[in-house]
Amino acid sequence: MTSRKDNGSNLEHTPRETGAEYRDVQVNNDYYQDDDEIDLIELAKTLWEGRRTIIITVVAFMALGLFIALGSSEEFTSEVKMMPESSQGGSLGGLGGLASQFGFGGMGGGDVSEGIPASLYPDITKSLPLMQKLMQEEINIPGENTTATIETYLTEMQTPSAVSTATKYTIGLPFTMIGWIPRGDDENQAEVLLTEESELSQIVRMSTEQWEVVENLRNRITASMDDQSGIVTVSVKMPDAEVAAEVTQTVIGFLREYIKDYNTEKAREDVEFIESRRDEALIRFEAAQENLARYRDENRGTLTELARTRDQRLQSESDLTFNVYSAMSERLEEARITLQEDTPVVKILEPAAVPDKRSEPRRPLIMIITVMLGGMLGVGIVFGRKMLQSIKEEW
Repeated sequence: MTSRKDNGSNLEHTPRETGAEYRDVQVNNDYYQDDDEIDLIELAKTLWEGRRTIIITVVAFMALGLFIALGSSEEFTSEVKMMPESSQGGSLGGLGGLASQFGFGGMGGGDVSEGIPASLYPDITKSLPLMQKLMQEEINIPGENTTATIETYLTEMQTPSAVSTATKYTIGLPFTMIGWIPRGDDENQAEVLLTEESELSQIVRMSTEQWEVVENLRNRITASMDDQSGIVTVSVKMPDAEVAAEVTQTVIGFLREYIKDYNTEKAREDVEFIESRRDEALIRFEAAQENLARYRDENRGTLTELARTRDQRLQSESDLTFNVYSAMSERLEEARITLQEDTPVVKILEPAAVPDKRSEPRRPLIMIITVMLGGMLGVGIVFGRKMLQSIKEEW
């Protein structure tokens, strides 16, 4: 009996213990919720206590942003949009292209004419040969009645900005000091290939200053192509609006000349070769005519067979040289027509224009970024200090 009562008492107390455990769990959850609310309050309290640090950091970064915005040199950007030619070859035109889709390759058409793809134009605009030509190109100096090369304009006629000067003697001081070390004959490495046109020499040697100008120009030139429309945009950034437009036009001229030379190189060689052969044939024809005329003048009235045979031979020689000259003249005209057909057409959609507004520095954007960075850094300092303090207290 006793055992049964014990069992019964155990059964009676079980639900009560379960209810107590449930209430304990609920109390613990409420405790954790209170902890979360306390954390948010502590977060706001920490920010309020560190408001002085945050304000000082934001003000310091605002001063830095103001220095960068006002101390940076102004830059102007001029751009050109052009549309390269994309013609389809073949005698059947679109019908030949349609036939080629069904496997009839012999019907012609459908193949894009050979040439430089427009996707390579951005790389060409920053190529070293083009940079070398661009460095030696003369431009008009605004406000002065003189001209100077682009290299001289960038290295000798530009005053460094306050930001670049401060950066040079602070962050870039080690590199500035390295530049003071003499480099021997580096500056006397004659300006090889800047004026040398020989194709046999493929080694480029330039001084350190010239390489710096090349990198400066590459950073100032931007080229891109729209994959959908195929339009190529070339822009140039310069300290002066007039110079930016003039250099942009020069870059486009060099680019179009390079494309033309590349696409018509074989046709131009053919024209030059055939023209030289035509000139030689003309000289031989004129010489043969003179020999025939001189012989007839010297043997006028002579009726011997030997004289007639000699006259016929000279006449045949004159006819042969004339036929060669005539054939070479026809070939020359055909080659010139081929050269004209191979010459690419690059249409300028938007020519280079003198910008009326500066592109850099973007002062409002600089101020917004510096204020945000200052605020984030200030908040980070406040919470970092709080974290270090809590770690010290634990230890």
